Amino acid sequence: MQELEQRLDSLEPPKPTTILDSPFPFEKGADQHFPTDDLPIPVAIKEGTKIPFNVIVREPDYIRPIYEEQWHSTYWGGRWSYVPSRIHYAQHRIFPFYAIGISAELNFQQNVGIAFPTEINETDLDLYIVVFQTNITDVYTKGNQVVVVGTPKRNGVDVISIKTGDINPSNIEKYLLVQLATDGAELDYSLIEYEPPDYWLQQKQRNEHEKSKKK
Repeated sequence: MQELEQRLDSLEPPKPTTILDSPFPFEKGADQHFPTDDLPIPVAIKEGTKIPFNVIVREPDYIRPIYEEQWHSTYWGGRWSYVPSRIHYAQHRIFPFYAIGISAELNFQQNVGIAFPTEINETDLDLYIVVFQTNITDVYTKGNQVVVVGTPKRNGVDVISIKTGDINPSNIEKYLLVQLATDGAELDYSLIEYEPPDYWLQQKQRNEHEKSKKK
């Protein structure tokens, strides 16, 4: 009985409720970090900068599953089985991500259902972007906007990386608005904090400083 109760807890909220925003506690209140100077996509493309991207995965025939085995409530204690989060992921096509923690990387790849290699560079951080059912052709940036341009498809998945050094946010206190667009129209969007190119170097220096204080 206890096991069944634990599985139920991993599947749904404790009480009937309506969730309009993200089901993840760390994303609550993200609206206050929404960039205030975002432009219409055609303007952002025209006035922005076209930046290079690296294709890590391109599987044009990939069929996005409606359910995967790791989302079952018996898998890893139901770590990825929470129904509101499953609906949240299913509603979106574009998912930006930093590989800045083993646990975070595991959670992200298990949630989106796509595994891909990542790299660590102390002074040249990558922002990874997973896009379903779209063939990515170009990436532009303007202020806090990152516009990923592509052609919609019925199937397929692309995983790309861009350098955060190529992004020049107008306000680092606000999130990056990562938009998936076609023909000047937004198909989907996601928000993510901006991390500087030397993120890992800063972490290393911070750790060394903490160690020196303990001596």
